[in-house]
Amino acid sequence: DVWLTPGHTDSQLSFRMGDLLFSGDNIYRDGCVGAIDAHHGSDLTKFVSSLRRIRKSDVQWLLPSHGPIFRKDDALLDQTIARLEGYMHMADFGTCAIDWPLMDEWEDEIAAGKLPS
Repeated sequence: DVWLTPGHTDSQLSFRMGDLLFSGDNIYRDGCVGAIDAHHGSDLTKFVSSLRRIRKSDVQWLLPSHGPIFRKDDALLDQTIARLEGYMHMADFGTCAIDWPLMDEWEDEIAAGKLPS
């Protein structure tokens, strides 16, 4: 089976063969993921969705594009998903962030006439 698993790139694919998923840059044995860079097609929301799909699947083994094969570990996937969800709300995560927590505060200050000093 061919799975569309975007996130690291907008067109990343994974390939399932029985209990094995050739998982590309979705997740490595240590919980790291492929580089996240919006200028090259990374999308955190889609990345999390792809990891959730892997988490919910009944595959037993993951073969990433880097590093050794490893048994799918739901707790590791949960930790990685939580970490990426946190990145979505970090102001310094640049173009991959879905919101910018300080923006509302800054807009309120400017509207009140308080300009940066």
